[in-house]
Order: sequence, then C-alpha cells, then structure tokens
Amino acid sequence: METNKNNRIIYSCYYAFFINGVIALIFGAIMPYILSDFNIGYDKGGLLLSMQSAGNLVASTLAGMVVIYFGLKRAAVTLSAMTVIGFVSMLFTKNPAFLLIPFFLTGLGRGSISNISNTIVNDVSGGDAGKLNVLHTFFAVGAFMAPFFASWAFSRGYAWQYIIGVISILAALVVLNFMSLKIEDGKEEIKEDEQSKSSDLSFLKNIDFYVSSGILFFYVGVEYAVNGWIVTYLKDTGLMTTTMAQTILSLLWIVIIFGRLFTARISKRVDNTSILLASATGTIVFFGIFLMLSNIWGIIFCILGLGFCLSAIYPTTISNVGSVLQGSSLAMGGLLGAAGLGGILMPYITGLVAEMKGIAGGMMVISVAVICMFLCTLVNKIRRQRRVI
Repeated sequence: METNKNNRIIYSCYYAFFINGVIALIFGAIMPYILSDFNIGYDKGGLLLSMQSAGNLVASTLAGMVVIYFGLKRAAVTLSAMTVIGFVSMLFTKNPAFLLIPFFLTGLGRGSISNISNTIVNDVSGGDAGKLNVLHTFFAVGAFMAPFFASWAFSRGYAWQYIIGVISILAALVVLNFMSLKIEDGKEEIKEDEQSKSSDLSFLKNIDFYVSSGILFFYVGVEYAVNGWIVTYLKDTGLMTTTMAQTILSLLWIVIIFGRLFTARISKRVDNTSILLASATGTIVFFGIFLMLSNIWGIIFCILGLGFCLSAIYPTTISNVGSVLQGSSLAMGGLLGAAGLGGILMPYITGLVAEMKGIAGGMMVISVAVICMFLCTLVNKIRRQRRVI
C-alpha cells in the first residue's frame, strides 16, 4: 500500500512537470499574437518574459519558506494555483501594463511546481537519480509538444486565447492532483526532527551544495540562452531558414527526452559525478564544433548531440546533492534559485553582447558558460574521488 501511495505521488509530480514544460515553451509560440493584439513592441514583450523569469526565480527561492510555514500540501496547492490564476487573468485583461502581473504569476507557479515536485520526488524516492531523470523527461515532453499544439491551433483558426484556455484547464488538474494527495500538510503534522531539518541552514556550510549550485547556474543559463538565441543565430548568419531552425530546436527536445530516459537507465550503474562530467565534456565538444561549422548537416548533428549531452545535467545534479537536499526545502530553494538566476542573466547578457558584437559574438558568451559548467563538474568529480580515497 505504501508503495502504491508513493507511486501516485510521484506520478502526480510527473504530470505537474509535463505542464511545466508546456508553460516553458508556449509563450514563445504565442508571443507574436499577444504583441499584435495588445499593440506592444518587442521591448515590452521582452519585459513580459522577464517578469515570468522573475516570478520563477522568486518561487524557486521562496517556495521552501512557504512549505515550512504552511506545510507541503498547502504550499503545493496554493502555489500551483498561481499558474491557473495567471493564465485566466490573461484572458480578461485589455490593459497591456496589467499583463505584467499574469506573466509574473505564471512564473511564480511554474517555479513553485519545480521546487516542490523536485523535493517530493527526491524525498519519496530516496534521491533516486532514475526517477528524477524521468521527472525531467516529462518536462521535455511538454516542452516539445507545446509549439506543435500552438501550431495546430493557429492552423485551424483558433486564437491565442483558446490555447491559454486549454492550458489553464490542464494546469488546474495539477492543483486538483496535489489536493488529492496524502502528503504532510501543516507544521503540526511534521515530526519535530523533520521540521528542524526543513528549516536547517547547515547546507550553507556544505561545499558540494555550492558546486552543484554552480553547475545548475551555468546549465540553466546555457539552456535558456540556446533556446532563446540559436534560431536567431542560424537565421541571421544565413546558415538556415527560420522554419528549419525552429524544426531543429524542436528536434533538440526529442533528443533531450531520449537522453534523460537513457540516463535514468544507466544511473543505477554509473555514479552521478561521472555522468555530469561526461555530459559537460560532450557539451563543450558539440557546442564548440557547432560554432565553427557552416555545413548544414554537421550543424544539425552538433545541435542534436548538444541536446543529448545537456539532457542529464539538471536532474543528475539534484540527485548528486540529494543527501544535502533531502527534507530541506530551503536547500532545494537555494539550489533552484541559483539555477533561475542563471536563466535570467545568461540570455540577457548574450543579447547585450550580440547587440554590440553581432550574434556570433553573443554565442561566444554561451561558450564561456559551457566552460564554467564543465569546470564545476570537474571539481565535483575530483571531490568525490578524494572522498572515496
């Protein structure tokens, strides 16, 4: 019975992460239509996306505090509802300035779901890297499907409001799922030692926590920058048409899905530090060659190889520091907060440099982040070898 209960909890988190993946990429697909309907420019559109990233960062950092004071179940239900409120608000506002609030709320809900779902799966599974990789595979599935759903809807004459309405319903199911789960709810139901662990700040003295935070800071920065700028790079340098570049970006997410499933399979036999170092090494190789190529097939191969190497890093990093995170919402919040900060800064810095040095110069910023991520995984591996010795 306990196994069935735990499986249901984990499956609910899988669905929540699927919706998170949908939310992550849907705005890129509908943004031109929002800009047109509200008669706002690219700068205002960028501000809307920044507000969503800000909400995501706030949630990743503070969701742990909410869990401590209100309990895991209440926090999960309340914070995941922010996504629904944000989407529904978009359907009723006519004021472009007011859109900042719904975008912030969707980011707040998305970041909260990420924090809480990672915490729940890590705790319930005992830090099982396989289950964490499957969790993030569901995110990749949602991210891959979102643009295709939007394309299907627009091709049949539906407006962007229809897409938001459908996603609102799907997001509401996340809230209902969390409401039905039999998980601890409220401080009074948490054992004294568990509550002490949840609010314990001892993780701040753990070097592995900072190394893992560094890995996720640079990884998320690379992922967001690649997703946001690679199509522009391929188009503006004349390497591909926009349509082909968008198709390749979608295929990248298919590779990420298979990469995470593959990692889940080998995680029982290969230690986390080796997986992370190999993934970061492959990322350097594929991204470096990608920047030097002009052959279309070589570029496609490198992009897909890049997706495969990136696929394992996020969930494996969480598993790698699972013993530090287990039972500590504050530690999980700090780790995901570092990741969120990378996701905000890297795409912006890339665009800033691209404005001054050209898009190729902007892509070099991403390569610096890739190298830094590799160095963090190398330190992580060396620390493990020293502990073993």
